[in-house]
Amino acid sequence: MRNFPRVTLLVSFGVLLGGGTACTEPEDVVEPVDDEQLGQTQSQERLSSAERRGRDIWFNNTYGGGAFFAFLAQHPDPSKRIRIAFTEVLNTPRADRFAQWGLINDPDCEANPAGGPDVCSDPSATGVVGIRKEPGPAGTTFFGVACASCHAGFDPNNPPADPADPNWANIHPTIGNQHAKFSKIFSHNLAATDVRRFMFAGWADGAVDTTALFNDNIMNPGVVTAFWDQKKRRTFDIGTGHEELRNGQGGEDDAGGNLASVRVYTNIGVCFAECVAPRPDRPNPGAPIDIVQCKRDCANYPPDEDLDDMGTFLRSVKAPQYPGHPHQVLTYLRGGLTFAATCSNCHSVTGEGRKVYSDDEINPMDAQTTNTCRARSTNWDTGKLWAQFSSDVFKNRGFKGYRTMPLTGIWSTAPFFHNQSVGPWATASAAPPERAQAYEAAMLEMMSTTRVPKVNVLPVALGPTIPAGTPLTYVFSRDPATGQLLCDDVIENRGHTYGAELSASSKAALIYWLKYQ
Repeated sequence: MRNFPRVTLLVSFGVLLGGGTACTEPEDVVEPVDDEQLGQTQSQERLSSAERRGRDIWFNNTYGGGAFFAFLAQHPDPSKRIRIAFTEVLNTPRADRFAQWGLINDPDCEANPAGGPDVCSDPSATGVVGIRKEPGPAGTTFFGVACASCHAGFDPNNPPADPADPNWANIHPTIGNQHAKFSKIFSHNLAATDVRRFMFAGWADGAVDTTALFNDNIMNPGVVTAFWDQKKRRTFDIGTGHEELRNGQGGEDDAGGNLASVRVYTNIGVCFAECVAPRPDRPNPGAPIDIVQCKRDCANYPPDEDLDDMGTFLRSVKAPQYPGHPHQVLTYLRGGLTFAATCSNCHSVTGEGRKVYSDDEINPMDAQTTNTCRARSTNWDTGKLWAQFSSDVFKNRGFKGYRTMPLTGIWSTAPFFHNQSVGPWATASAAPPERAQAYEAAMLEMMSTTRVPKVNVLPVALGPTIPAGTPLTYVFSRDPATGQLLCDDVIENRGHTYGAELSASSKAALIYWLKYQ
């Protein structure tokens, strides 16, 4: 075995000694969003006051997380500093911003005729959906991110004619931004010689490693999850006396929607100084966040009312439906029968999950599992950072794997797999038929055993022992103390070839049927 360097990634817990960040004032006011905000999925429906308030929290609230990003830029260990490209994004001309960064321009803002950041009437707005200004110490400004910064994308049924100039009706709140260039946003300010650039280069557009900033030393980028039809999903006994949804791709966030939301907020910097960084009463770097202590000590901890309303809003979002009705009746019927015979064992058509086409169960890793590194993530395990955010059912399951993903709205979500590795992207302005073409191509690629393997590799050598062409997984999925390889799965687009044995006509019928679900 070659001697691999102990590559230091981003925020290794051991270097946060004394690490603290200024705590901004709690967000007491939820800025309203235009009522026409939610595109075809909800613009025709009247939101309740709780749903409307939850929607505004989804788009606007950052709960002081910007202090964490400011800390990262001035990390005590210079080798671990990383300045997220907020300033560069916001200073990019509005007309060029989406093309360069894949982020969505705020329809309520306008290009600054003098250049620089957009002009917005909301003093906390920046010109980009979900990136928000926060007051820092001594009159400085921090940038924090709301949920919509990643999860809002273009409405598949009402895309913008110009992706750089959307209106609110063009924006779907929860589809996930399939075009966001998170890799570029994270790596833009790193030195050209910084090895972390290669890790970020392994992120496809629309995918981000949820453990990148709180590193578990497993390279595991995942697609930004789409949320819809939650009212139709199965719930599970998680040992608390009441049932909850499973939201995490690997079932790790199956401790309830509110705790899942708080966990996401901690991942984007909320309550970092009070709940994550080492301090006298928290001396062990990487120890689990104590939720009771965190809620007690952090003025910015998201209030229960906010979490409840945001959950109410998320439950109101329906899957985008392909427009019109199937006119190829026999093909449609054959596709439904093919699905029932081929796919329904996991993507169930009976029981509680029948309307979302998933049993939401966790599947042990086997030859059909997609790239396993994402499922091997450890931050939710016993004794690790987010242990209190995962249920005992998760921690005691005895195996790890991926949750069966719901299939409603699948026509709008290509590429496929958790890492965006199968199928093409539709253009941001693609009309439904064009977007469906990307979906159909991705389906055919998935139902195949002849895919060309995708392996992310080093473009250059790292010293004399790690040659160019080495899979990135071999470099970045290692225990930094021992050098032990923590995930050896290098093929990004492997697994889930179910349906490959079908005839061409049966595949076509299945694809046609699913398009209308």
